[in-house]
Amino acid sequence: MAHRSFDFLTELPAPFDDGNWVVRNWRSTRRFFAFIELALIGTVSALVRKLSGADHRRLYKPYTWFCRNIHRATGIRVTVEGKLPDHACVLVANHRSYIDAVMVPSPHPLVFVAKAEVKRWPIVGWGGNALRTIWVDRSSAESRKATRMEVKKRIEEGLSVIIFPEGTTHLGPELLDYKMGMFKMCAEGGFPICPIAMEFRNQEVAWVSDDLFVPHAFRVFRRRYVDVALRFGEVQYGDDMEELRDRLHTWTSQACLEMRANWDAQTA
Repeated sequence: MAHRSFDFLTELPAPFDDGNWVVRNWRSTRRFFAFIELALIGTVSALVRKLSGADHRRLYKPYTWFCRNIHRATGIRVTVEGKLPDHACVLVANHRSYIDAVMVPSPHPLVFVAKAEVKRWPIVGWGGNALRTIWVDRSSAESRKATRMEVKKRIEEGLSVIIFPEGTTHLGPELLDYKMGMFKMCAEGGFPICPIAMEFRNQEVAWVSDDLFVPHAFRVFRRRYVDVALRFGEVQYGDDMEELRDRLHTWTSQACLEMRANWDAQTA
């Protein structure tokens, strides 16, 4: 299996020593505040650019800066298989955690589709607004329809859009069902779709159930490294929305199962 790295994604070395509990707690505290600091800097930079009338390519630079530095500051290590397209595309990924948002360093400027409640979060919501995130209320048919129209508009503007069609985070390695809306839009509009599969070495990284963000983040970043495998598939097209959805779901599901097996074999 061939692997490649982006400039701030690193090949994974051997398993690591986590250290004692004092080291782990100090590490998680330091990383949590590093996350807050970097997120604030990136958000302020994006907001200033937005207020000055910057186009999306300039708005996108604080996001890539944040990704690069948050990987280094929090011990995120990524191994990558495949390549993302360098043209406007709908990126469709499975969803494990809030960390997923810094796992797709697209060479082409992108926007996110995210749950409307995230818009109210301090820092994260502000940064999302600065990056022109498309907020969707999945309980509202009107909001879902408006989201599809916004995604279509961004693609036609030459921007990529990243979507997590499960609609929520999931422990895995199996996937939840994919929501149909985006596949209907892509089938009708003939838009290209690139499937993405991600699987963390430690399944504790998954943010599920009623777990609160701060306690969960402290547990995750207590470890020396946060290891993740990413696999980018070939760009797909299709004019049958159900077939298109099932095809991408099958590919991503199989990829996640394979990556989970690889992680388990390394830690056995």
